[in-house]
Amino acid sequence: MTTSPAPELRRRFDEEGGKAPYVRNMFGRIARVYDGMNRLMTGGLDRRWRAFAVRQLALGADAHGLDVGTGTADLAIAAIRAAGPRTRMIGVDFTPEMLDYGRKKVSKLGLADRVELRVGDGEHLEFADNTFDGVCSAFVVRNLADLPAGLREQFRVLKPGGRMVCLEITHPPGPIFSGIFHLYFDQLVPLMGKIVGKSFDSYNYLHQSLAMFPPAPRLKQLMREAGFTDVRYYYRTFGVVAVHVGQKPVS
Repeated sequence: MTTSPAPELRRRFDEEGGKAPYVRNMFGRIARVYDGMNRLMTGGLDRRWRAFAVRQLALGADAHGLDVGTGTADLAIAAIRAAGPRTRMIGVDFTPEMLDYGRKKVSKLGLADRVELRVGDGEHLEFADNTFDGVCSAFVVRNLADLPAGLREQFRVLKPGGRMVCLEITHPPGPIFSGIFHLYFDQLVPLMGKIVGKSFDSYNYLHQSLAMFPPAPRLKQLMREAGFTDVRYYYRTFGVVAVHVGQKPVS
């Protein structure tokens, strides 16, 4: 189950009007270093994790996909590159600064005609029911103020028979590696953020957000409660992250 924010984090949420505006402003501050910090923090493994998530999404030719909380569009780009030439992706994110970097990247790669980036809220998706063949996200659902609502929205906009794939940091299941991971994630990552991104508070939030986030089995149950069937998850890299996969029933 999720837990309440620590008092210090709750104070920061209250100062900025809630979790959503706090998260939006935080990612706006770190947008310029976001990609580089991802590579640094994960030793480049984030690319492998996204590639695995894209394989689970399995968009076909002529498919229309949605990347929720697209940020700088890494997952949307990976999905397009793995799919057919007529496949299209829309990426939504509520941080304009992140989208600015994403648009530059998409344009530089010559994918502007296949990847559209829009400002949007993952808890209130501005799309009709049953719009997308596949819906995906990477390192996003942990930041939602209302996780069940966000999952229900992804279910709503997904076409019957389509897949939802969620890549997220999680709680490693083994006690030994879990201790090593939390030492790294809780202590060293904020220091990296301070040195590289000059934003200790932003990267300190990452481990605090994980403390509030449900473990993989509970997220699986929340996906089922949102309506998804055939829900399963895969731990990657000793359980540092989990890739959850669910399907919208045909009937």
